[in-house]
Amino acid sequence: MKANSQTSTYTKSQEYSIDEIKELLEIKVLLPENNDNFFKDMIGNENVKNYFLQIIKLLKSGEKIEVFGELFNPAFWLLGIEGIGKALTVFSFASEMSLPIIVIDTEKLLQDFSNKIIQGIKKVISQFETCVVFFKDVNYACQLDGDKQTSLYSKICNIKNSFPNSYFFASSSETATYPAFFYSSEGFDTRIIYTSPNHEERILIIKNVMKDLPHESKIDYEKISKDLFGSSYGEIRDMISKSWIQCLITGQQKLTYEIINQTIYSENFGNKIRKMSEVEMRLTAYHEAGHVIAGYYGCPNYKVSKVEVVFRAKSLGLTDPEQDDDKLSYTREDIIGNIITCLGGKAAEQAVFNTSTSGVAQDLAQATTWAESYIKFFGMDPSMGPICLQDDIFISDTLNDIADIKIQELLIKLEADTTKIIMEHKDKLIKLAEALIKKETLYKEEVIAILEGKRRYVVKV
Repeated sequence: MKANSQTSTYTKSQEYSIDEIKELLEIKVLLPENNDNFFKDMIGNENVKNYFLQIIKLLKSGEKIEVFGELFNPAFWLLGIEGIGKALTVFSFASEMSLPIIVIDTEKLLQDFSNKIIQGIKKVISQFETCVVFFKDVNYACQLDGDKQTSLYSKICNIKNSFPNSYFFASSSETATYPAFFYSSEGFDTRIIYTSPNHEERILIIKNVMKDLPHESKIDYEKISKDLFGSSYGEIRDMISKSWIQCLITGQQKLTYEIINQTIYSENFGNKIRKMSEVEMRLTAYHEAGHVIAGYYGCPNYKVSKVEVVFRAKSLGLTDPEQDDDKLSYTREDIIGNIITCLGGKAAEQAVFNTSTSGVAQDLAQATTWAESYIKFFGMDPSMGPICLQDDIFISDTLNDIADIKIQELLIKLEADTTKIIMEHKDKLIKLAEALIKKETLYKEEVIAILEGKRRYVVKV
């Protein structure tokens, strides 16, 4: 039968050369002798590191594992936030296996993943009898429309299945919806989930990043770690780097805790814009002091890290609680305390100025979210009973209406409780607010000194 002239056929002259496809997709190829990454350099996610070291030991032994009559040939899907160490894992695997690694940025494939492109990628891989292939940030493909998305993921799986002797990795930095085949035996069937470094691991990372930078000999790594709660290795390194630049700009010779702390706040909430008016400063100071008083006397295990009244791009003032790595769940008392802490700013404004400002909007949103969880999801309200009112569970409109009323009643009651706390400790509220007006920023030790009634406290400038 005569071939249709519209049928896509590729002759050798139409194919991309290895150099052309590498340049077009910016594919990186690293040979073993040029790869100096090893698992010993990985800080945090010890479970991930140990898992791969065991896999490498098994693979190097030459043992074959059969599952239901088929050889175990895993393809790894690495999930975790940006900068958590996914790429380091892949490079370390390739280094310790003494294999070349090919890195393909999935974002580059979005514009064109035609058969010609796929054949070009296969040509790059086929240079090596065995290698490591890394599809970086496969979540980018989720930007495509349904059929195109499915097609790209299918072609990635096709590439993987064309080279059974090589090792394939894919990474994703966010949760998204993927076709089922992508994480089946047809695709990347071994899922590895990364977690953010804990307090001790963050301290190790901070020390490692700062070892070659001039810094105060007694710099408080514990406090820096707490300020960087939830940060990945990459985010910590980036923040320390920006802190050092800030240090040089301001003409200081050594990194200090205050410089790093101010850099973190500037990155998260914006740089200081200008001084507030006297009226705005006073309102904001009492608002923030209200959060501290409500939290300190109304929330179990409340710990404040820093309070400031600084006009930034994203805030007029901030009360930053100290984060706890060990806390994995919340008790009824925790949630009630969190709501009281949120309402402290509004209660203080009302108690001192007999008014309320628009600055309470975010506080009320957080308080309402906690109250909704307390009533609707966690079954903590005795009158509602052990019930969870989630969207995917059929619940009558009547019961939902009752729950909404309960949320409102809870917030009204806790607002009264918060006001009572503020009035009982109004003397501490005034002392704390006036200190903020004078100094703009108070750290944990200074706040505690005021709350514990000490006559002298040192305010860090």
